[in-house]
This record gives sequence, structure tokens and C-alpha cells, in this order.
Amino acid sequence: MNTINTKQLRENMPKVISDLHKGKSIQLTYRHKIIAILRPANIGKEPLQRGSPAALRHFLASNPLPKVPDSVRLNKKSIKQQIRELRDKDFTDQK
Repeated sequence: MNTINTKQLRENMPKVISDLHKGKSIQLTYRHKIIAILRPANIGKEPLQRGSPAALRHFLASNPLPKVPDSVRLNKKSIKQQIRELRDKDFTDQK
């Protein structure tokens, strides 16, 4: 664990943030006394890479999809055809 004082924290903030991203903990001192221990927020977890299967699973788990209405689900026509008909209907209703 690295130890830095408050002045070093102010002067080297980008390096401190980089060390935290790498998973390192840092002791913060003020007037030769430890006042805090800075730890990464995601200890033991890898950040989710955008587009990865794990990121997709996390997204789907945290954002449940709405239920598909029975009128759409049980219709024999394809979803594309149903959307096309709804668009045509909306377009003719506007005239």
C-alpha cells in the first residue's frame, strides 16, 4: 500500500486515479498522521467491457424487457409485417 500526503494528492491526482484503477490502495496522510485509506470502488471486479456478453447480461438483468402484448405475440403475421401495417394505418389516419 502506497502512502502519500495531501500535497502529493493534489499534485499527482492523475497518477493516484491511475493507481486506484489498477486496484492499488493508498494511505493518505496529513501532518504525518493517516487520515484516510483510498481504495478502488470495484475491488475484485473487472470493469464490464462495453459490448461483452457479461455487459449484455448485466444490462438485461437490470432493465427487464416489457411484456409483448398477446395481440402481437399470437398474430400469424411477422413482426415486420405488423409494424409495416401499423405505419401504413398511422400514415393514412393523418391525411
